[in-house]
Amino acid sequence: MPRQPPPLRYPRAVGFFASLFGQKNSPAPRASAAAPATAVDNAAAPAVTAASGPLPGQDSARVQPAAARELDVPEMLAEARAFLDKQDLPSALHLYEQIAQSAPALAGAMSTISGDLGATGHIDALVEFVAPRYDPMAQSVTPGINLIQAFLHQRNPVAAQQLHDVLRRFSAPGLRNRLDGFLNAIEKMRTELAAEATTAPTNHGSPDVQLINISKPIWAYGLQQEGEPVLPTKAGRTRRIAFLPLALTGEGLPKDTMAPADHPLASLVRGLPLALAEACWFVPVYRPVAVSGLDPQKNLLLTPRAFGGEQARQLFPQDVEPLDFAVAGTVRAAADGSLGSIEFTLWEVRKARLMKTVRAEGPEAVAQAWSQLLGYMEAAHPGRSPMPYSAPTDPAAHAVALDQVQHFFLAEKKVLPVEKLAPHGPRLEALGAYAEAHPEASVPRFAFFSAMHHCQAVGLELPRTIVKLAEKLSAS
Repeated sequence: MPRQPPPLRYPRAVGFFASLFGQKNSPAPRASAAAPATAVDNAAAPAVTAASGPLPGQDSARVQPAAARELDVPEMLAEARAFLDKQDLPSALHLYEQIAQSAPALAGAMSTISGDLGATGHIDALVEFVAPRYDPMAQSVTPGINLIQAFLHQRNPVAAQQLHDVLRRFSAPGLRNRLDGFLNAIEKMRTELAAEATTAPTNHGSPDVQLINISKPIWAYGLQQEGEPVLPTKAGRTRRIAFLPLALTGEGLPKDTMAPADHPLASLVRGLPLALAEACWFVPVYRPVAVSGLDPQKNLLLTPRAFGGEQARQLFPQDVEPLDFAVAGTVRAAADGSLGSIEFTLWEVRKARLMKTVRAEGPEAVAQAWSQLLGYMEAAHPGRSPMPYSAPTDPAAHAVALDQVQHFFLAEKKVLPVEKLAPHGPRLEALGAYAEAHPEASVPRFAFFSAMHHCQAVGLELPRTIVKLAEKLSAS
């Protein structure tokens, strides 16, 4: 048996898990970020997200501190609800923070706070504010019920299950049926997320092609700390954006024919949607999804034709999965198999309207196109996050690393045949080398440990050199 690597440690517990481990500190309220320059009207907004907060100098600046007036909790709760109804989340959170300074008042107010945040669609804010403070012994079961619903809305059955188990010890008999209903919903969601990726057939290039939606950074699925990796929550108006598979074309590749799975640019092409989605995960205004796929031979997809706005509309129907934007594009190979050029296209999905085309050529094409695209989207700089995150210094190398993690992840979930990993040792060694080359960055190390987790889950042996490197990286 190979030695298990030491467990990863994170800066702090978050969400409901923070209350389990005794963390009672109140997180600072966060103002909602402004929409990017490419934003369109609000008609395509996901129903569960909230509107942006006010600009500096608007209503939020008029909220008085608790020291300036008598603490009248019912009045403050009513005022906070009025702010929520006016789509002013920061001002409401400011009032909630004042109430939270009084522990006796908080016990009676938590039901109203959780109910009002949920009723006005501020699901992420509900989880972020309520979970670290919720004490079922002191605050009744109602905030816990609202919190379970929020976890299910976020498609987080792990947290929902843990809170369900806690509430069952304190709930009155009349609430047992409701908790049983939540348990059924949790089990159903676990079944739906068994592969953590949904597959859907498409006729894009072949009737046997399957597309896979990946809704979190690919490395996050292999890191388990109290049930969830440390990722930023989303508060305020968010734009849902899909990063579709890129086409691989160029010299030596027949037109309308899929490139071989071992093409020199294959990992880059497959990993770029993952890398772009990861970057947008840490930008407050976006809620991204990366789209991957399998070809008829069960290799990860290398489509010969670029997706367009109409394909995005078909893949994400507005009445089922409303989408604001989609990014597609093409990587063109030179005669020797090296990178010739890259093109990204940004689409407004509801109208299948092309908004922006970014092109770059030569060896530095990825870095140039990456910078131009994210700059146009106002997504070049990450926002606040519970974990330290910085954009990759070499987007091409980062994309290649994420593709390796993707292989291990999909193999564990039985979407990709395990034999497609062979040989798995060099894949792990490449990820380890990438982590060693970026000692100050968190994600390369997370990617390495994530791949190790998936590798062990499918029963593949870890090379001794990989185990030693894992110990070294864990200790650093």
